[in-house]
Amino acid sequence: MLLGVGVIASMALLLLIGVNQGGVYYFTVSEFLDHPSKAEDGFRVNGQVVPGTIERLPSGMDVKFVMTDGARSIPVAYHGIIPDTFVDEAAVVVEGRLTSEGTFTAHTLLAKCPSKYEAAEEAPEALEANLVGGPQT
Repeated sequence: MLLGVGVIASMALLLLIGVNQGGVYYFTVSEFLDHPSKAEDGFRVNGQVVPGTIERLPSGMDVKFVMTDGARSIPVAYHGIIPDTFVDEAAVVVEGRLTSEGTFTAHTLLAKCPSKYEAAEEAPEALEANLVGGPQT
């Protein structure tokens, strides 16, 4: 009985430590810029890539761009593996810090292209042809 309580208490402690160390809130660009006093801490910022602002540097591992939430924007610099889905207007999440120059230096870049994951509109004939056993006559 005492051993069971000890195991449960240990698991609860590990869970609490993990949540405190790994929990990072996602801010929009506007929310992040509204709290500059906390800007030296690590943050995740969610936004969208402003079209025409992507600048890939010759190293192939560095990119600069501007992200927005529709109301405000912030310049971002990232070094690392650039996701294939990182394109103009992609939804992005960056994790890092704001420099004294006002650029968000990201150590993590996550990107998704919503249109890539949406179901394609198919004609009824195409849907019928994909049925098991072929089209119904």
